[in-house]
Amino acid sequence: MLSEYLPIIIPSVFLVIPSIAILYMEKRFSTAVYTAVIGLLISFLSFTLFFSLGYYNYGVFNNALYLTKFGYFIAISSLIATILVVLGSSNDLKNWETGTSFLSLSLLTNIGVIYLAFAYNVLVIFASWAIASAATYVIAMLKKDYQSVEAGVKYLVMGLLSSSLMIIGLAFFVTAGNTLYLDPVISYQPLIVLSIIFFSIAFLFKIGAFPFQGWLPEVYSLADRFSVGFVSSVGKIVGIEPLLVILYYLIQDNSSSQVIYLTVVILFSIISVLSLIFGNISAFSRKDFAQILAYSSITQVGFMVIGIAMLPVNMNIAISGLMVYLLSYSIAQAGLFVSLSHVEKITGSSYFESFRGMSSGDRVLAFSMTILLLSLLGIPPILGFWAKLFVLESSFSQPWLTIIGFINSAISAGYYIPPIREIFREGQFKKVDSPERDSVIVAAVLSIALGIISPLIFGVLV
Repeated sequence: MLSEYLPIIIPSVFLVIPSIAILYMEKRFSTAVYTAVIGLLISFLSFTLFFSLGYYNYGVFNNALYLTKFGYFIAISSLIATILVVLGSSNDLKNWETGTSFLSLSLLTNIGVIYLAFAYNVLVIFASWAIASAATYVIAMLKKDYQSVEAGVKYLVMGLLSSSLMIIGLAFFVTAGNTLYLDPVISYQPLIVLSIIFFSIAFLFKIGAFPFQGWLPEVYSLADRFSVGFVSSVGKIVGIEPLLVILYYLIQDNSSSQVIYLTVVILFSIISVLSLIFGNISAFSRKDFAQILAYSSITQVGFMVIGIAMLPVNMNIAISGLMVYLLSYSIAQAGLFVSLSHVEKITGSSYFESFRGMSSGDRVLAFSMTILLLSLLGIPPILGFWAKLFVLESSFSQPWLTIIGFINSAISAGYYIPPIREIFREGQFKKVDSPERDSVIVAAVLSIALGIISPLIFGVLV
């Protein structure tokens, strides 16, 4: 039936066609922004509608794609984060020579995210990864100033390395299972272990997990704030979703394999613990807000990887927790980098001491930034609290991992609270209306509203 294809066809049409049309709107930039936002909103609404109507758990296009609940949620998270960045950056992008390219590539990245989220074939993963990754590499250097280009080149070099490892890993995967589909019957157990290691390292490079985070602090600090806002939110989704999709089908169809069970649990448990510890230690010594967000993102990745590690142990809860975490993190990260751009224009500094006086000069912005920081910290009832709770719930069968997660979450208060403290100190901070400010407010409202209904979302996903 044609209706079964609509969940894929409608977003594809409303992302691809606007992404091309936008490139011819350089002299009508406001029209380009409206076109991009409308395409993103229609895609978001179509996914929400088809999910609510139960269009999932079936394959399309000769089973190259398989519509799942978590696939819908990944796509929705990416679209929300993109809308926040596009709205926040609209005033600045019109002054870029490459402003329309930024909008176009943002839409194309979401095309890659959508097809990765529903991928059921190795070739779909490879092609979608190429589209989404290439777009994020270009976005990182798109402003064309020296720092952005330097950051973008470093990001590109690490991306090429990760792509090479991914190709090797997927080649081992196809050989071990003798199929291009993601439900192989494993013939060579040692080869599938090598496959998991290679493609896991590739995707861990992309999301900046320890010890593959070397590129991340410099890119987050040097590149334009809007580019980083996109890379740190949607770019993380691009890295985590293929890992989730491949392991989901691999574990589900080979659930009795102790080799796969032990490989996934041990490998990702070690990565998660090291990422939590390294991220926390590194973030503590930073005074620059961009660097705090960069190093703290390594800690946030540590929590996400807990969900990956628990896939063989408690799959439904692990996936549901990870989905809520991706939504929470992408909203907060996009909102905070956009807010940093706004603050830098007012104060000329990215150090969090520049936040002083915000609580009296711009109370709404102060409240919004506080909400987003508390969401990353995990304070109830904000969305970030439920994200951490659900992910850690999946690890209850491994109490040592749960305890390490709770301890590191508490430790992170040491670098999330100081910026909040500066917001409420006396100082001179002038209120300035801007699209960035509006975007931050929207992100904060979403974090609160979605936090209130998170138990319901979790119930639907489980």
